[in-house]
Amino acid sequence: MDTGHAKTLSDKPASIIIVDDEDVVLRSLSSLLSLETDYEIHTFVSPFAALDAFKDIHVDLVISDFLMPEMNGLELLAAIKRRYPDVVRVLLTGYADRENAIRAINEVGLFQYLEKPWDNDQLILLIKNGLNQRRLERTLIDKVGELDRALRETDRLAQQQEQFREEMMLARRIQENLLPECFPDVAGLNFSAKYLPAQEVGGDYYDVIPLADGVLAAIIADVTGHGIQAALSTTMLKSLFTDFVNTAVGPEDILRRMNDVLHRVLPTDVFVAASVAEIEARTGIVRVTNGGGLHPFIIRRRENTVEPVITNGLLLGVVDSELFHPGEEVTVDLAPGDSMFFYTDGLSEAEDGNGDQFGETRLRRKILESSNLPSPELNDFIVEDLRAFAVADHKWDDITILSVERSS
Repeated sequence: MDTGHAKTLSDKPASIIIVDDEDVVLRSLSSLLSLETDYEIHTFVSPFAALDAFKDIHVDLVISDFLMPEMNGLELLAAIKRRYPDVVRVLLTGYADRENAIRAINEVGLFQYLEKPWDNDQLILLIKNGLNQRRLERTLIDKVGELDRALRETDRLAQQQEQFREEMMLARRIQENLLPECFPDVAGLNFSAKYLPAQEVGGDYYDVIPLADGVLAAIIADVTGHGIQAALSTTMLKSLFTDFVNTAVGPEDILRRMNDVLHRVLPTDVFVAASVAEIEARTGIVRVTNGGGLHPFIIRRRENTVEPVITNGLLLGVVDSELFHPGEEVTVDLAPGDSMFFYTDGLSEAEDGNGDQFGETRLRRKILESSNLPSPELNDFIVEDLRAFAVADHKWDDITILSVERSS
């Protein structure tokens, strides 16, 4: 069994606080973790004593019981979130309190909850995953900070232009590896994409992953800005989105949990526009919600119609989890031959010689004119029409198209 010997960034054993008003629970958990891991374990019967201990102990993860006489577990973890937001928070609860625990995942930013009686292996794995996520988030914060400092040295980089160009080409190859080489092979669904970064590296990201129970999730996202900073942020999106592989989670929860991390990690002037769709391959039902992204189109080929799917939500990374609200979840039923067309604003905001934008209206009309084409050919047609429309010296933004088509 993997004993989960996780280290903090300072290469010291991770420090864990356990709070429960039952001595037998504290002894059991402390004995288990002391035997199976090298974590530093601190146990408390009183929630108030646990809070006071933060003044003297560097804490990486907290496990709290739900029902306690002085303060319940949700109140304790909420207080820890306000004072020490980077500490991983886990709730230990009984079966009867499952509903409260699930609600608390968003309300107090739980990493996870665990029901009594717990499975020892599952508990150790949960702790290990929580500590790994904390370490990743802190590493990303450091990397983004390093990037900000590097960008301030533009003059120095200008003197090393050739080296910088080579590094950008390497960054492009790395970023291309982050994007899917192929999409999930699912009967009844076809996926296609078109990706054109404005520079060697771009700030757009798309992906399709399997969730639990044969359901898929698709994302298309646009990070503000261009170049290395935007590209580095897309690596964060990749990490966050693929964490949901094989989990039972809806599009609203995906956006909420991604926003929770992005708001803590991204610089204050960087944020993300994203749309997420949950797709049931067997039924063709698609649930779409929005985090500041553009409205996708549903193309109904048999009826020869193209209509936007309207859902408006806040950009990711702008506000914390308490203020963040994704767009209302919209359900679309894809009939055989129908498809969803997602895109980023580099497509719609391209300008012609008169300063007029390509725009949603023209895009919708062009999709309708060529809706008989399979999605990959339709994507190519739209990009070629865009190039013919735009002025020669147009300053291009990243352009991404993601299509989801139900087989006829």
